[in-house]
Formats: sequence, C-alpha cells, structure tokens
Amino acid sequence: MQIGRLCVALAIAASAVAVTAPAGAHTFDVKQLDVTEGSLELGLDNTAHPHLPPDANRSAHDVSLDWGAHRWLKLSAVLKLENPRDDDFRLAKTAAESLLVLKPIDLERSHDIGLGWFGAIEASLHPDTTNSLVFGPIVTLAAGKLSFTANPFFAKTFGRNRVEGVALDYGWNARYELREGFAVGVEAYGTVDNLGDPPPWSKQEHRVGPAIFTEIELAKDFKITPDIGVFYGLTPATPHVAIKLNVGIPLSRR
Repeated sequence: MQIGRLCVALAIAASAVAVTAPAGAHTFDVKQLDVTEGSLELGLDNTAHPHLPPDANRSAHDVSLDWGAHRWLKLSAVLKLENPRDDDFRLAKTAAESLLVLKPIDLERSHDIGLGWFGAIEASLHPDTTNSLVFGPIVTLAAGKLSFTANPFFAKTFGRNRVEGVALDYGWNARYELREGFAVGVEAYGTVDNLGDPPPWSKQEHRVGPAIFTEIELAKDFKITPDIGVFYGLTPATPHVAIKLNVGIPLSRR
C-alpha cells in the first residue's frame, strides 16, 4: 500500500478512536453480506450518548481488521474499547469473528434474498467485563435500490461476570440508494436479556433512527466508507439518544 494511503488511514483511525463525546455501552453495526475475496480492511466503529444513564459508558469503540478469506467467508480480529462514566478509558475485550455467506445477493435479479451466518467469541480483558459467544443469521432482502438487512443474533456469556440465560441482541436496517456510493435509511438495535425469563418492556433496550451510508474517494481506487446514524431510545431503560460513526478503510485488495 502506498505511503500516502497509509498516512490517511492512520489519521482517520486516530481521529475516530479519539472520540471523547459521551457514548453508549457498545457499538452499533448491522452486518452485511458484502464479502470480497482477498480484501483487507480496517474497521472503526464508534458510538456516543449525549445523555447517560448511571451505568453507561461515555464512549465505545471497536477497532477491527477484516480479511476476505474467500468470496463466501470474512474473518475479523477485533479490539473493544470503552470509556466508562466513572472510570478511565479501558481495553474491555478482544474478539474473533466470522461471517459466512450462505447465499449471496444476485445483482442480476430485480428481487432477491441473501443469507449468511455470523459467529463471534469475545474474551474479557478487564475485570468488569465478561466473555461471550455471539451467533445468528444474516438475512438481506434486495429490490433494486432498496434493501433490508436483519441481524437477529443471540449472545451467551460465560466465565467471570456471566449472566443467566441467552440474550437476543438484534439490529436491522432498511436503506435506499440515492446514487452510487450514497444511501439513506433507518436502523434499529435492541437487546432482550435472558429469553427464558425476559425483563418487562420498560427494562429492555430498544432504539431506532435515521442513518446515511457513504463512500468517499480519497484517491484513485481508494475509498473509505463512513456510516453515520442517530438513534432514539424507545424505552425508559434506553438512553435517549445514541450517535454512531463507523468508518471502513481499505488497506489492500487483490
């Protein structure tokens, strides 16, 4: 990779990870079936909360290295950082993720469905965090410039600080492509703890709001992909507003 591209990538990484505005407990990202064999990308996912509940983090940041191992398989190594309200910035977890494309979207068809499977193991790196397994399907419905993707994922904690039961940790988005490299849409995220004995609606976390999805060409054959969203809480247990800024930076592609 050219030195200029590397400098740009490092500058964007530094600015994204250095977000200090109040932020949420974890990052927000709807996993897509966009796997390119041989691609290598730096992912920077960041969240912020202008209004904090007592036990929330001021910020959360995921730094990932994503590799297209095959046209149907993406592997990722992730570092998860948190900025707690009453503590120092900390390295919370590390994770290994896989995204398996079971059926890609056929771009030659006017309507199609895509299917995939996501799996991750998260290892605690701080006494206040826990280990977890995360897994579930990825479903995409595409119709021309309109698409809908759902991530109904399940999470099971283990080891220190574990909690009982299996949680539903979902995300979905609907987007419309206004032009190449620019789309608008709606995203939603939520968590239901312990599906065997779930808490009442008022104590669950659910949020929804608008988002934009962009590609910005910084040089020939070098595009970054920022996603920006603002999400509003739907329950008393959900922070009133959450803001996300996710950026994908290609490192190489063969």
